[in-house]
Amino acid sequence: MRISAIDLGSNAARMIVAEWHGDRFEILKKYRVPLRLGTDVFQTGVISDGILKKAEGCFQEFSEVNHKMGVIKCRAVATSAVRESRNKTEFVSRIQTASKIQLELISGLEEAQLVFTAVKHQINLKRKNAILIDVGGGSVEVTHVQDGSIKNSESFSLGTVRMLEYLRTRKMSEQHIKIVLGDLLKPVVEFFDKKMSGIAFDMAVGTGGNLECMAKLKTQILHDLANESVLTQELGFLFDRLLKTSLRDRVALLGMREDRADVIVPATAVVEMILRQAGIDQIQIPGVGLRDGLLFSMI
Repeated sequence: MRISAIDLGSNAARMIVAEWHGDRFEILKKYRVPLRLGTDVFQTGVISDGILKKAEGCFQEFSEVNHKMGVIKCRAVATSAVRESRNKTEFVSRIQTASKIQLELISGLEEAQLVFTAVKHQINLKRKNAILIDVGGGSVEVTHVQDGSIKNSESFSLGTVRMLEYLRTRKMSEQHIKIVLGDLLKPVVEFFDKKMSGIAFDMAVGTGGNLECMAKLKTQILHDLANESVLTQELGFLFDRLLKTSLRDRVALLGMREDRADVIVPATAVVEMILRQAGIDQIQIPGVGLRDGLLFSMI
């Protein structure tokens, strides 16, 4: 049985095609299209017609992939950028007209639930107090998992694209990212103080493309091949190193995509900050995320 999942985020649209073998998935193809919807929405509150047309073309290609690969079921979801846009109804309608793909708008908490579904199939969370951190372009979901079940979950407006727009509107550079984080930190501190005070966490798990990029950077910059996890102090080192590396060199020397080279700095700062709030010195990076959770939701 071939199925596909599409995650339309604030930074990019991602598609995964997989075949279910009764007890496991075989991943057949992965696609990623950098649309950067959040740049429009977090500046003006609407998705511009130019970006909308690009999204229509992107979903037409996704529809063709479904047809060519014999996909029998596809689930597509949109996260913070689309759900916050004032023209989301028109956007969803035009995507469906162009591609025949029905786009669902999901909340941050639904997003966290799907990510949890993906993680629990990859990592044993039984008898553990774990923090799951999913870093997106518009929001960051933090979920407390206790003995294999979600205890608390919260979505914060700390997404990487959103933070870059915050910097631009205030005419600040990425050198000021930790100052900006200080301004936005209060809801995170309150979440830990009110809902998770006194809990000794056993582990943290990070999901999303930014976390996978951090694992890759650990190998490249720290020359450590064990990239399934990253220490909190290593995140601090990577953050300092990235600040000293131009966007051009991040692409040319570190092999990063252009739409990853700018968001990786706020992503690293956010993850390091959350780990320090939780009192955890390491984060595991299993290489799964929202798309994988969507696949399991269809099974």
